[in-house]
Amino acid sequence: MNKKQHSQGCLGRLLRAVGILLLVVTLLLVALGINQRIALAGTREEFPAPGRLIDVNGHLMHIHCMGSGSPTIVIDAGNGSFSVEWVPIQETLSQTTRVCTYDRSGYGWSEPGPEPRDGSQVISELHALLQSAGETGPYLLVGHSLGGVHVRLFAGHYPEETAGLVLVDTAYPLAITPEFERQMQTSLGFYQAMKLLTGSGVMRILGPLGGEDSMPETARKLPADLQQPYLNLLLDPVQYTTAISEMVNLPQTFSETSSLLTGDQPFGNLPLVVLTAGQTSAAGSTPFNMQPVPVDDHQIELQGELAGQSSRGEQRVIADSGHSVHLDAPDVIVRAAQDLVDMIRRPE
Repeated sequence: MNKKQHSQGCLGRLLRAVGILLLVVTLLLVALGINQRIALAGTREEFPAPGRLIDVNGHLMHIHCMGSGSPTIVIDAGNGSFSVEWVPIQETLSQTTRVCTYDRSGYGWSEPGPEPRDGSQVISELHALLQSAGETGPYLLVGHSLGGVHVRLFAGHYPEETAGLVLVDTAYPLAITPEFERQMQTSLGFYQAMKLLTGSGVMRILGPLGGEDSMPETARKLPADLQQPYLNLLLDPVQYTTAISEMVNLPQTFSETSSLLTGDQPFGNLPLVVLTAGQTSAAGSTPFNMQPVPVDDHQIELQGELAGQSSRGEQRVIADSGHSVHLDAPDVIVRAAQDLVDMIRRPE
């Protein structure tokens, strides 16, 4: 055999090996995809919604209410988050008054909703959901992060149905600064990667192999009985499609809210507590490995300005908490909500 024939033989064997490898990879991805579809179909049967699924303009939304008394507290979670994270706080507050958590369209047990996923769409759906569920206002609105922007927008559109606000480490001022843009791009990159990993079914295999280290810190901070439903719902790529859409539409949400809430005190004398985290995530942190650093003093001052948007506004700084105040310092949120419930029940 001459060199040319030997080279052709080696090339042929290499091409066959590559072909076999590609076939194996293709079959593996197909198997993972089939496994993912079967698992997703069974997730909501294995972990049924704790509340009610209500039709809102053609798609089902999940709302879970417990307790009794007025005002009804309504909790809106942050971007990429949903009602499971708030169960411990809801259970505690429901001993005092009625408390509703819900999943925005595309999260948790709620079906995807129409685009765009901007603030106006979100609060329109929330208002319709509350009406259809028979939950009457005025409501004490608790909003975390992006949810804090939503509840401000809700208060602006439906002032007669708003009894008070608890804003939990939410954005202020509503401006897309270069630093905020970098944070957005980091979040978008993470959501896009998770959408690919969950949609392909790869994450369903990698997660268990990684053990506790592969579990998001939000899950690790939840009670053990909530971790499995939470993690299984997070394996649905729709969660990340929704998170991406909300993030892409964030400039519009900010613009809508700023245009509606004008003047030095747009909330008048509405009872208001602003909870400000004293810690933030260092550059390079991920949801799987958060590295806390102190919040800049200027940011804390800006949060104080947000509290000043009501004549009855108050800021409370939680020095040892990161952005996920509801998981790091839930008692602080409970106390703020209970204080406002007492204030609303005993008006000046």
